[in-house]
Amino acid sequence: MSGPYSSPSTPPSLSANALSFLPLLLNMIENRDWSTFNEVALQNPTAFRTLSQIISTTHKFNGMSFLHAIVRNNPPLKIVSQVIAICPDSPRTCDCLNRTPLHVAAGVGAPVRVFKYLAMSYPEACKIQDEDGRTPLHFACDVDSRLFENEQQRSSPPSYEVVHVLLSACFSTAAMEDEDEMSPLEYAIFSDADVRVVKLLQRAAQKHMKKMHAEKKENEYGERRLQQSQGATAA
Repeated sequence: MSGPYSSPSTPPSLSANALSFLPLLLNMIENRDWSTFNEVALQNPTAFRTLSQIISTTHKFNGMSFLHAIVRNNPPLKIVSQVIAICPDSPRTCDCLNRTPLHVAAGVGAPVRVFKYLAMSYPEACKIQDEDGRTPLHFACDVDSRLFENEQQRSSPPSYEVVHVLLSACFSTAAMEDEDEMSPLEYAIFSDADVRVVKLLQRAAQKHMKKMHAEKKENEYGERRLQQSQGATAA
């Protein structure tokens, strides 16, 4: 059989006309056909890296990466780890809304193991704000958030494990407000989060406020010392 398929009885394999495989691979991801995706895409790292570059730079995909699409669809950890091994920069990619794969994972309630792996792969993503000022922690704490049209509302309350992972990477996000002037702590309360989650966020917010207060005092002290030094020099 000619074209991208080797024969009618075997799965397709990536070849020179790699661009034609994008819809096919995205359909596998949407259908959560991870075994076929692994066989077709991930067993050819060079071609997959080429496709990854194409999808992330093609306007119609709005800056989305394969990893964005994968974490949206409840993937096994093995698939996520393989994708990151082939494309190490993929956890850093931001879509047109300035959302990383970690934002997507938080918004759809990805498995905790997948979530931890993403956060470990690129901890800086924990404090990146999207165009609405939301970090992954905002999405994790807001069960009413919807990243995509026609997305089902999450039924489970904010996860203690997920919140703990995000705060371990950047505790200051607990007090960070989005464009609606809402913090993750406030979203957690409105989402009927477990008291452990609320207390965890409260402690992190208090830690952030203490740090900010200490830095302010240190800056004020430094300014006074500078003024005194300048005054002594002038005298």
